[in-house]
Amino acid sequence: MLRHLEVQNYALIDQLDLQLAEGLTVITGETGAGKSILLGAISLLLGQRADSKSLYDNQKKCVIEGTFSVAAYPHLKEIFQQEDIDFDDPCLIRREINPQGKSRSFINDTPVTLESMKRIGQELVDIHSQQDNGWMGHPDFALELVDDFAQNQVLKLSYEKAFKAFQIAHHHQEQLAQKSKLGNQAIDFLQFQWDELEKAYLDIGEYERLIEQLQKLQNSEQIQEKLAQLANYLSLSESAALEQIGQARQLSQSLSKWGQSFEQWNQRIQSLWIELKDLSAEVEGEAESFQSDPVELEKCQKRLDLLNRLLQKYQTKDIVSLIALREQFSEELAQYENVDQALEEANKALLQAENLAQEKALELQNSRIQSLDAIEEILMSSLQQLGMPNARLAWEVQTTKLTKTGQDKIQLLFSANKGLAPKPFKQIASGGELSRLMLSIKHLLAQKRALPTLILDEIDTGVSGEIAIKMGQMLTQMSQKHQLIAITHLPQIAVTGQTHWFVYKNHEGEKTVSSIKTLVGEERIDEIAKMIGGHSGYVDLKENVRKLMKINPS
Repeated sequence: MLRHLEVQNYALIDQLDLQLAEGLTVITGETGAGKSILLGAISLLLGQRADSKSLYDNQKKCVIEGTFSVAAYPHLKEIFQQEDIDFDDPCLIRREINPQGKSRSFINDTPVTLESMKRIGQELVDIHSQQDNGWMGHPDFALELVDDFAQNQVLKLSYEKAFKAFQIAHHHQEQLAQKSKLGNQAIDFLQFQWDELEKAYLDIGEYERLIEQLQKLQNSEQIQEKLAQLANYLSLSESAALEQIGQARQLSQSLSKWGQSFEQWNQRIQSLWIELKDLSAEVEGEAESFQSDPVELEKCQKRLDLLNRLLQKYQTKDIVSLIALREQFSEELAQYENVDQALEEANKALLQAENLAQEKALELQNSRIQSLDAIEEILMSSLQQLGMPNARLAWEVQTTKLTKTGQDKIQLLFSANKGLAPKPFKQIASGGELSRLMLSIKHLLAQKRALPTLILDEIDTGVSGEIAIKMGQMLTQMSQKHQLIAITHLPQIAVTGQTHWFVYKNHEGEKTVSSIKTLVGEERIDEIAKMIGGHSGYVDLKENVRKLMKINPS
């Protein structure tokens, strides 16, 4: 459940710090005071997208932080582990939005993606507003309702695993069927490509060696000339380096007996003479043997031309990639050689995967169908309590092909008036009727779902009088198992709250801000009386409110 909420620099909220309680909290206030802003702030903690337009001061960042108690909901631990987030109690969720509109999200001080925040957030808080009534017409709405009531989580996971395996088997079978369809033409083309690369005798490092060899052969005359000069400087001329070092070697030997430093010089000169002698021999040998070779030049050029043509043809960057491509062609040829047998095995595997998915889908379908009458009965009872004795519900059930949700298409039909056949939700015009139906559904699911916090935004739209009292009683029942926050304009519901928040606009500063305060005692009595009789006539109603408060103490 949500224990603490802190909001900084969001919409009309400059600074807000709220401690939240268990049970039923009601929020009241004039239209436009900022009740929906509070919901918007909480929605950001649940992964809703945001931009810089939601900042109160566009020069500062917006920070929204919620502290949730999760110890009583151990099933959440698995989700945290899947998202690689520490499962701590309390759980701290923070959202930051900078003036440029960029957002950062954290759960227990771990940076997370918006999708991870949304996945965890939907397990912590369920927000229902008037705009969500449109969801009742979505094809998945009835399925979610039925699955939540029937506690189908295990069956759904089992089916989803089987359905995923079926999809993988189907994709593999389609690939093999396509290969089989291509037949000999594809095999011939692959064989030609493999033969071409195989006959090239590709060797890693050869390309670089050929480039070096080609440059030597193309510049053989200059190389011969410079080799002769180098040999001359090193050892062949009278003033060659080797001759000079030899003389220095003799002098250093004679000096070495007269001091340690002279001996060290002698050793170093000895090393130089040995190294230079070896180098001179190598240079002389290369100068004598090196010669131009037009035949080798042509051979080297042809080999490079072949490699360059293959690199260009197969759009690869180096010989390593060509070798990898050759191996790929070899593997594909092996697959084609056994494609008929592989396709036969894939067909069997696909049939087995489909049968298993069908079996799991049927188990899920049976569980759903067995729950329909019970759901209808409970909803009908709630609707009658909410002043709709002529309401009728009906289920429209169809079996479809396998999808990610099963093989069922289920729609809940509704009629509020006697003599009218139940219809889809989108054909129902009355907001009050939809509000009562949605509250009945929320009341039903509250008994089944392990959801810490439920927020209802003006679910009392279009109702009043005795029906509002019944709604308040229903909300009180729901709050016994859930933390329930209800935004309301009705005094009959406001009086049922264990905690009462009042949202108002403060115009004292340079900018209007939305503020919130907890009402207790006479303040709460005054506010509920104003909700009944307005600002001018509320005083005479305070005694009646006191009587209500005794029946529904805060």
